[in-house]
Amino acid sequence: MNTLTIDTSDKVAKFGLFCDDKLTDSLEWEAHRELSKTFYVKLDEILTRNKLNYGDLDSIIVVRGPGSFTGLRIGIVIVKAFAYAWKIETAGVIQKEKMNLEEIYREGKKHFKKGQIIEPFYGREPTITTKKKQ
Repeated sequence: MNTLTIDTSDKVAKFGLFCDDKLTDSLEWEAHRELSKTFYVKLDEILTRNKLNYGDLDSIIVVRGPGSFTGLRIGIVIVKAFAYAWKIETAGVIQKEKMNLEEIYREGKKHFKKGQIIEPFYGREPTITTKKKQ
């Protein structure tokens, strides 16, 4: 079973690739405001390194918060699209404290489900429409 873990909650984005419950590869990069540009490039990189295609993924676990409004949205929307297209199991994880990839995987695999709704958890009210103080 091939499971991808995704953490886009912070400036540094992370992927973890788990095969048969073992972390076989990981990738971290400074994504910050470039996440939408770099996400697929980095995903292709980790899959290619492991001789896998998108369709070889059996499940995906995504961190759903707390964290960056835009980062969480990008990660979750991509996971929803993959889950819909390939009809695979997904899970969303809320981090009580910063978790490493193994902890994200262990927590997420408890909640696998096909077709589930994964909503972001920001940890506070979004301020995206609030005017910034000058």
